Amino acid sequence: MSQFNKNVYKKQGLVDEFTGSCLGKLIILGVFILGLCFLAMISVPSEEEMFNETEDNIRQCIQDNIDKKGDIVDELVWNVGRSFSAADSTLDSKEALDAFIKYNTIDVFRHSLYSTARLSNSSHPEGVRVSIGIFGFIISTVHYDDIVLDFGPVRNNYDDQLIKPEYVPIDVNEINPADTANTHTHHDKDTLKKY
Repeated sequence: MSQFNKNVYKKQGLVDEFTGSCLGKLIILGVFILGLCFLAMISVPSEEEMFNETEDNIRQCIQDNIDKKGDIVDELVWNVGRSFSAADSTLDSKEALDAFIKYNTIDVFRHSLYSTARLSNSSHPEGVRVSIGIFGFIISTVHYDDIVLDFGPVRNNYDDQLIKPEYVPIDVNEINPADTANTHTHHDKDTLKKY
């Protein structure tokens, strides 16, 4: 067994001992997190910035979906692009924008470290989040399905059925007795089969 050689060993400095210890690493991590929180607090987007950028992102969403509707993956990819670009005012559909203004409202909420914008309408009376602002950057999370551009009754009357049964007349001579073994049907010439 080799002996400890005092000539090779060098005493660690206080900084090396501090950064090498578990408590030192936790304190460094805590200071880093506090620094990020302070940076987030001073760079929270203002309510006006959030409103304008969210409205721009919604205009782009309407422009993207007015001719052809995208699925969830398309919306995710388009949201990344919306976060870095502005809407083209020449592509705006006046009818769609008027309907958006009429049936939807944008509410901006400022939190201590970030801001959020919520879209409220008849489909989402409590509101649905459509953008997040953090570190001075506004991230779009809007989906076309959350926007109400048309308003109409869902049903006619309370007693009306949403799905009405369809009756198809059948010929009694075409009925196979094996098919009707477990059913109770009346065989006359005006028989209707319910689907």
